[in-house]
Amino acid sequence: MNDQAVKEEVLRILSEHRVGTLSTMKGDQPFSRYMIFRNEEFTLYTVSSKATEKVQDILNNHKVHILLGFEGAGGGYGKPYIDMTAVATIHDEQELKERFWHDNFRKYLEGPEDPNYIVIRCEPQSIRLINHPDLDGPTPINLTGV
Repeated sequence: MNDQAVKEEVLRILSEHRVGTLSTMKGDQPFSRYMIFRNEEFTLYTVSSKATEKVQDILNNHKVHILLGFEGAGGGYGKPYIDMTAVATIHDEQELKERFWHDNFRKYLEGPEDPNYIVIRCEPQSIRLINHPDLDGPTPINLTGV
């Protein structure tokens, strides 16, 4: 699999799989939770309330880790997935809030104008494609120029 094919496979997984883990640091301990992600190319977005521990974790240490794509029949065994390190930033711009809003969030937030509603942007620092049948082990992608 050449570099371009690996990038295309990573983009396919990012586009088709929404549920993944977001890991932050709470002091000197990692803490993971499942999140719903959306992507724009290799950048991931997820939403939250300002009042969550993950937001405080990110404000204290913006480095995060994400696993995405290990889903499907058989619990995902044998399926390729993405391993990403990223820099997370908290955003409350109305345009972003409206772009990523979904009515399913009403369980936790009042709507796109809710002052506690924020968007977390995860800018990748490294991405590896893992468990792909056409590759020998984890394969990093080159993020230069993407």
